[in-house]
Amino acid sequence: MRPRRRPSRPARRASTLLECIVVIVVLALAIPPTLSWMAQAADQRADQVNSVRALTLAQGVLENIMADTMSTTAGLGFAALSSSSTYLDTPTTGLRARLAAVSSPYTTLGLSYDVTIGALVDSAGAVNADTSLNLFRHVKVTVSFSLSDGTTAALDVQTVLADLS
Repeated sequence: MRPRRRPSRPARRASTLLECIVVIVVLALAIPPTLSWMAQAADQRADQVNSVRALTLAQGVLENIMADTMSTTAGLGFAALSSSSTYLDTPTTGLRARLAAVSSPYTTLGLSYDVTIGALVDSAGAVNADTSLNLFRHVKVTVSFSLSDGTTAALDVQTVLADLS
């Protein structure tokens, strides 16, 4: 009878020094561009987030203006838009003062808004000599914000409001 042979174990193979160096070189070449791409993607994401914030602020301001034009409260209504500086900047009752609590989270993030209220126009968008046809106003809200590259972007949201009274 022959003695039984033990099954041999597969030989363990260790990494050679050359293989380790090749891996380090490959990683050294691959990681810097990857990090650069990730940084660029993070900057673009931040710009997109700020764009969404700007749009949200602009829509909020514009919706308040639209609500004001339909209001029967003294100092509001469509007629209040005839004096844009009074409508916008009167302390405590002007639009900016009334929206301070709503807009402050955006202004602390570096966003600012401006409102432009156009003259009365007719349905074609032009000032008509017949003033009874001038029932509309163009209202534009512009929100400015900084981009990741240090430049400033502006987002405009506008609408046409009608005098329904």
